Amino acid sequence: MTPPSAQIDDEAASWVIRQDSDALSPSEEQQLYAWLQADTAHAEAYARARKTWGAMGAPAVTRTLARQPAAPLPSAASPPSRAVRPPLRRRHQAMALAACVVLGVSLQGRSLLIWWQASACTPVGEIRTITLADGSRVQLDSDSAIAVDDTPGQRRIRLLKGEAAFTVAPDPSHPFTVAAAQGTTTALGTRFIVRRDGSRTDILVTEHRVHVVAQHQGGPSEEVVREGEAATYGPEGLSSPHPVDVESAAAWTRNRLVFVDRPLGEVIAELSRYHRGYIRLVGTGLRDLRVSGSFVATDPVAAIDTLEHSMNLRVTKLTNALILIRK
Repeated sequence: MTPPSAQIDDEAASWVIRQDSDALSPSEEQQLYAWLQADTAHAEAYARARKTWGAMGAPAVTRTLARQPAAPLPSAASPPSRAVRPPLRRRHQAMALAACVVLGVSLQGRSLLIWWQASACTPVGEIRTITLADGSRVQLDSDSAIAVDDTPGQRRIRLLKGEAAFTVAPDPSHPFTVAAAQGTTTALGTRFIVRRDGSRTDILVTEHRVHVVAQHQGGPSEEVVREGEAATYGPEGLSSPHPVDVESAAAWTRNRLVFVDRPLGEVIAELSRYHRGYIRLVGTGLRDLRVSGSFVATDPVAAIDTLEHSMNLRVTKLTNALILIRK
């Protein structure tokens, strides 16, 4: 159950963004006014949410508001004022970004641009599933973001960051395509996974097949990747499809991380994707230790505890923000 204070913060953030994106009807504005009057904690949470949103520059939405004075905390004497109405697409983008803010996504540098473009996203440590307008489902891994092309008649998704599993609703007249980095993956069936890792993009097919086209230094190349196979593309080109252990590779979709004889360094790197703090190996030889095991993806601290006891490691936790692992 969501703690009351966290629920109030979520409600406050939702009110702020809906207000700034002009998504409130007159009756909803009165509801906001009543909500603010109901409890001083509501007004305080609203002030914090507006300060946070303002500190972010209210990306793109507040470009139209930049010349306006900052909105003060509504007083008991007057209901909240309405913001200048931004274009519809900007309002939709603002709501998506707001969701990322409420979920606790860190917005810095290039990440800010990614989250501003996103239609849906997940913070570190969360996996969630969304349903698209055509009935297709997208499962977003930890710290991931997608942008949905809203052009009528098209089914095109951009994977901006992280990893996503796609279960595609049948519609032969409208191909379902996922763009990531310098390549595209088009469904010729129903289920596949795409992961962006720097300049590298991995494709795993869990059902039927996909058509992959990649642009690289040597020019475009393409492959059909079938069920139980994976392929990778990047600046150097597109690899040939090769068989993989689908159960292990797709385990995160079941909230598991499965490792079979993997170096500890790789295991820690994967666990770090689900941890808000830092996990560091200290000392020589640790990275090459071999690990086999199955862990809950969204509980990396429990995984570290298991490794500590099963591998006779020494773990120092300077709160969960920094975990040091020694032999």
